[in-house]
Amino acid sequence: MDRGAPDAADFARTAELVERARALFAYGGLDGIVERPLLHEDGAYPQFAASARGAEFTDTCGRTYVDWVNGWGPVILGYRHPEVEAAIRAQFDAGPTLSLMHPLELAVAERIARLVPCAERVAFGKNGSDVVGAAVRLARACTGRERIAQYGFHGFHDWYVCMLPGVRGVPRSTRELVTAFPYGDLGALERLLAKRDVAAVVMEPVREIWPPSGYLEGVRELCTRHGTLLVFDEIVTAFRIAKGGAQERFGVVPDLACVGKALANGLPLSALVGKREFMRVLPETGYGMTFRGETFSLAAANATLAVIERDDVPAALARIGERARTGFRALTARHGVFARLAGPPQRMTFEFHERHGVSPMAQRELFLLECLRHGVFTNGNLLASAAHDDTALERTFAGFDAALAAVARALADGAAPVSRAAHGIVHGFIEALDERPRSPAPDHAARDAGSGRAERSGPDPERVRDDPERANAGAGEVELYLDGWLLLADGAPDELVARGPGGVELACARVARPDLASAHPTLVRPETAGFSVALPAEGFADATNWDVTLVARRAGRAAFHCRVLRRRAVAVRTGPHSMASGAILL
Repeated sequence: MDRGAPDAADFARTAELVERARALFAYGGLDGIVERPLLHEDGAYPQFAASARGAEFTDTCGRTYVDWVNGWGPVILGYRHPEVEAAIRAQFDAGPTLSLMHPLELAVAERIARLVPCAERVAFGKNGSDVVGAAVRLARACTGRERIAQYGFHGFHDWYVCMLPGVRGVPRSTRELVTAFPYGDLGALERLLAKRDVAAVVMEPVREIWPPSGYLEGVRELCTRHGTLLVFDEIVTAFRIAKGGAQERFGVVPDLACVGKALANGLPLSALVGKREFMRVLPETGYGMTFRGETFSLAAANATLAVIERDDVPAALARIGERARTGFRALTARHGVFARLAGPPQRMTFEFHERHGVSPMAQRELFLLECLRHGVFTNGNLLASAAHDDTALERTFAGFDAALAAVARALADGAAPVSRAAHGIVHGFIEALDERPRSPAPDHAARDAGSGRAERSGPDPERVRDDPERANAGAGEVELYLDGWLLLADGAPDELVARGPGGVELACARVARPDLASAHPTLVRPETAGFSVALPAEGFADATNWDVTLVARRAGRAAFHCRVLRRRAVAVRTGPHSMASGAILL
């Protein structure tokens, strides 16, 4: 059942919090949430959590959600687990940060060493990024090599984010020392390691798919043969896939491993663990931080690991996840939606398949929005906690049922109703960014990003370059085109501009979109929401990356912005892409 509008006073307080956060936070808040619009009064996207217990949280609009994100993975036992809370309270007498080690630090290290197969030595940190970065430095110190081969997601430190399009401030020399490899392809990894300049293979052992039979064993053998350290990034999988992580589950022991997230049920703690022969070099790498021995987190970890050992929490999470997967499968069959929950039951991801010309992304956006409307909070993943009981699953299935029904209704009519139904959170679409050569090139046809029905011609690069309004004559030669549409919650913006990192702005040209008028009949001037802009490299790109922020203005004030990041000279066209998430990486 739709949850209706929140209390007006609660909504006003939340709106005021959002405005303060937008003015103050340099990073947009958790996962950039405050960069998203508050939207309209149905409060389609919760912005601030006020309280939490078990498998649920309540936001500042007074709405309660079944939470499948769980603090982005750490809350493995559920919010406010009584044994964890009691352990933290008991530690108050000692205080959080001391001038000497507390015995808890040793107790937690011993528990980790008992559970994780490769953990002959332990070094604590605070974030996953801390310990994965330390593992990279340690591998380089142990091998005398500098190149890193990586697969997966590994945090925000330079060695990894140098791989991400649009990330600035990282030396180019760093980018030259990291190479991604495809998961499941032993041949590709062997060719990479054959150069014998790779210090470490850093990988998440399992993500959205189970490893192919013999794959992790093959990776282990290749690393041993070529003198490369094998590092498992088990920030997500440790204590979740199995008590000892993926290395226990698959029987493959790495040289080093990084654990975190679930380690302290939501308090900040991580650890680098590994074989004695390598970990003994760690003091020579400059590793250290003030708060690695902070005792409240260690107390939480000690209690959390005790519960995980006693109750076999990973097995419980597997049962919960399989129930969620089975229920979702039955509901997709009932509604005729082609979708599934992929991955291990303790860590699953929604996958939708294109139907009736509607992209998987558009279906997924609508599904997630409708889940929120019906009290289920997911970012596209399901990370079960031990607190997801029968009641939480029943509420979840009710939300899935309503959300899939909305997707099915939209699919019956194509993408325009999908965009209309989801416009509260999906504010627009942008076509794939099409980089054009400086010499003349033929027109291209691009699918209409708003409706998925009409076909229209893309901009002619010569005509655009020669048109002072479109090309902003004098700003440099045009190299990149952005086309799409953008609607605010109540209608088209008054103005849309593209802003470069240094502050230079170009006004986007209006493109008539009568299809949006039929798709959004209740909004103001939706037919004027189409846009097109031609960008020069000067002011909008450096040698390797494009960095563009689209800013929609209403009455002279910014009402919405979305950052678009892309490597230069990428030939493959993809998209269209939702602009609702705060940043697009292409």
